[in-house]
Amino acid sequence: MPVHPPVQQQIKGWFDAVLALGLKVKDREARAHNLRVARLCVHIGRQMSMSAYELRVLARAGLMHDIGKLAIPDEVLGKHAALDESEWNLMRTHPEMGLNLLDRAGQSSRETLAVLYHHERLDGSGYPYGLKAEAIPIEARIVAVADTYDALTSDRPYRKACTHAEARRVLTEEAGPRLDSRAVSALFMALDDRFGTFEVAPRPALAF
Repeated sequence: MPVHPPVQQQIKGWFDAVLALGLKVKDREARAHNLRVARLCVHIGRQMSMSAYELRVLARAGLMHDIGKLAIPDEVLGKHAALDESEWNLMRTHPEMGLNLLDRAGQSSRETLAVLYHHERLDGSGYPYGLKAEAIPIEARIVAVADTYDALTSDRPYRKACTHAEARRVLTEEAGPRLDSRAVSALFMALDDRFGTFEVAPRPALAF
């Protein structure tokens, strides 16, 4: 039976491949956020009994989900106050910016659809297209859950991180109406089973 490297090592290898495409992140925390989201995506996928191929898709989608933020000015990403309407409108362009970057890099796959749709929500309240339910690919729904959890448990320029218990409460409320309930349940099972080493201390992160 072949021996596979630990998932964290695989994810870092895929991240290096993303960087090789010239898609550089803006700072260390953006890199750390991408790695955490990719890792959570893989744990969710494992709980959902996904294949090795599907887990690789999830890992790459998690790593690249915020790549469109390269096109967002630093003063918006790092603003120490809530974003105003024009700034939020600009921030909401990052999924499409990500698709454009990946298309130019010759990447066209299920991962790119996850990048494009990871802010869509089941009730149609997401962006950029207001897709609903099954119209949102499963990879994007899983990235949405992982990204939301990591965002909630990370410091923001304008607010402190939620506790892990608070983050679970928010995800429980969102499960069904906005977030995929299967993916939320899978995340909770992964956290409870402690697959891998999950950080328990708050850490800084960029805006949504």
